[in-house]
Amino acid sequence: MEDFNLAIQDAELFEAQANGLTYSWWNNQDASPVSKKIDHVLINHHWAKQFPDAFCEFLEPEQSDHAPCLFNMPSLQRRVTKPFKFFHHTMDHPEYLETVRAGWNCDNIQGSLQFKFARSLKLLKGSIRRLNTRHYSGISLRVKDQAATAASLQRQLLTNHDADTAALEHFERGKWQMLFKAETKFYRQKSRVQWYKLGDRDTIFYHMYVVQRAPKNHIHFLRDATNQMIGTADGIKAHVVDYFTDILGSTELQISPISVEQLKKLMLFRCSET
Repeated sequence: MEDFNLAIQDAELFEAQANGLTYSWWNNQDASPVSKKIDHVLINHHWAKQFPDAFCEFLEPEQSDHAPCLFNMPSLQRRVTKPFKFFHHTMDHPEYLETVRAGWNCDNIQGSLQFKFARSLKLLKGSIRRLNTRHYSGISLRVKDQAATAASLQRQLLTNHDADTAALEHFERGKWQMLFKAETKFYRQKSRVQWYKLGDRDTIFYHMYVVQRAPKNHIHFLRDATNQMIGTADGIKAHVVDYFTDILGSTELQISPISVEQLKKLMLFRCSET
């Protein structure tokens, strides 16, 4: 160990800043458990000067007896740019039209008409994204909180009737309805995008979607003209046939008087009988 320590010093290495677990190994024994820190991350002065904010983190070992080490360098982490997505519920906001008018600066852009149009659309993304973030970010949590606020005001209103409370309840309930409508549109649009990406591939999403649609598309019963319920499969089939027969009518196909032997004589080749 002394020779190893001298070698580390000669190489001008030292231990990096570490977070996470105190020990990195244990003997996996229930009777006499022993934990030790036998895993280390060594760096030199050049590394510490180049990456001053770097640090290592010892994670949970899970199935192993050694804790894995993750080295983090925040200065090298790149910002992930998310693509712009236009959400349909944004158009329902009262400030949407005014935001579009303020962000549409086609007259101040130099170039062809096509370039002005494309550039204006690109510049408009920031305004619409900020509008959606300001009013609809975390839409599910907003709906839950707003519903609790409206319910609290309704309890107050039913306990002690007051004009100010009634006006405030009406305002908060309208706000909750707007958020609920936006949440519905958001998840409907998100489900369609997910279906577009996955399609009818053999995935868990596809099979879950099929299972959910099966009870929705199943016809459990029908009612006839006398409002009698028909619940059996044979009864439903017969009722459907009768219903469309009354609408479309029926035809009886005539049987051709020509025999099979006469048809064979019209053929240019001889049909072999089996």
